[in-house]
Amino acid sequence: MEFLKDIALPQSLENYRLVILVTALSSVIFLPYISCVSGLLSLSFHFLLQARKENSAQKLGLAFQLAEAALYSKSVIIFLGIIPGAALVFSFAQILQSTPAISVTMAGIGFFCAAIGLWLLYSFKETFRIKEILTSYQNLLKNSKEEDLAAPGLIQYKADKDQTITRSGIYGIVFLYAGLFFYSAAFVLSTDTSTWQEIEWIFGALISLSVWIKFIEFLALTAGITGFGVLYFISSQHPVNLHEATLTALKKTCTLLSVTSLITMPLILLVQVAGLSVESLSGSFYLLTGIGVILYFVAAHFLYAYRQSAFVKFAAGGFFIFLLAAGINITAGSIAIGTATREHAAFLSVQHEKSFEKLKTSLGVNIAALNGEEIYNARCSTCHLFDQKKIGPSYIETIPNYLGKKSELISFILNPVKKNPDYPPMTNPGLRQAEADSVASYIMQRVSSIVLKPAN
Repeated sequence: MEFLKDIALPQSLENYRLVILVTALSSVIFLPYISCVSGLLSLSFHFLLQARKENSAQKLGLAFQLAEAALYSKSVIIFLGIIPGAALVFSFAQILQSTPAISVTMAGIGFFCAAIGLWLLYSFKETFRIKEILTSYQNLLKNSKEEDLAAPGLIQYKADKDQTITRSGIYGIVFLYAGLFFYSAAFVLSTDTSTWQEIEWIFGALISLSVWIKFIEFLALTAGITGFGVLYFISSQHPVNLHEATLTALKKTCTLLSVTSLITMPLILLVQVAGLSVESLSGSFYLLTGIGVILYFVAAHFLYAYRQSAFVKFAAGGFFIFLLAAGINITAGSIAIGTATREHAAFLSVQHEKSFEKLKTSLGVNIAALNGEEIYNARCSTCHLFDQKKIGPSYIETIPNYLGKKSELISFILNPVKKNPDYPPMTNPGLRQAEADSVASYIMQRVSSIVLKPAN
């Protein structure tokens, strides 16, 4: 899948931010949906096995209802699973072009695993539906003259369908969780630039602690969405076709899933924050992560209130607050990707500008461009001087930190962030990539000449 990076075109900084936004939106749609399907189908398969063991029609019907809720229609699968999952693959290709990171390969494998899993589980649901029809038909044949003739063939056909249900259910769930694992690897590789050289193939992802921590986060998300979602469903719909014992068992299982998720998610987030590189961190990331952790605690209070009173408003509140917390934390992860690749974005923006200028030249379009000195006099000299403090620090004080690191200086000019508490934050000068490159070269050359100027 790395060939997608080779065919991707360098983008301007504005387009790069748009790609980060697409990544965030796709993640907020795809990850909760795949987690929901994984959890509900795992729960469905669990009750299916129990139904066979106990010969329980109640649990068999419950298993079918869970599968039906998770995979309502092909359109839902396409718009909530296939399209955003594919969008993530192309977003990673655009973000990480010209880098050794294998996020695109990991996301591509994850996408195909998830797509195969969804197809198998949809077959699981449809075969389940056929089995329900066969069971109803067999009941009609009871005490009938035709029962002896029809029953043997019908029983064999039902047995074949049982095997199909088992195979498609097991394989579908395995593929879906495998997809989540490979997407976990893709997100880790995109967020931590140090892994670009460390993880070179699938085996590296399998032994990476960061990848497994991310995968555990997705499993906790699966448990939380499944637990809160089912509790909300049974409290609002009041299914009358379930025995009290089955309903109690379902509530107990979903409560356990919800509690496990609420304990695990904040711990995993704290571990991830501690393990992220400095390049990935930002004020927005800390803010959103903190809000997400607080919302998980609020969801826990709603769960406790529901267990005490069984009011539907508490189940609904807990479910939607959990979804909100999950969406906020997923968005924080996308912001971390944008922050970690900010320097690379500046590099790509410069490449885009050079390609655009080359294209204009080939077409005979000549646009007068300001040189570095002119840009400094027009935009920078208001706040900065080379050898004296003004509104901002002198360049002799700051530029030596960027010697040999011109790309970092360009990135800072294009995306200024507050670094020195003694000065106000730098406003964005609104330069194009080529202009930032030009003024960075001019400033660095001037500072070098001043620092290296021989004393009289």
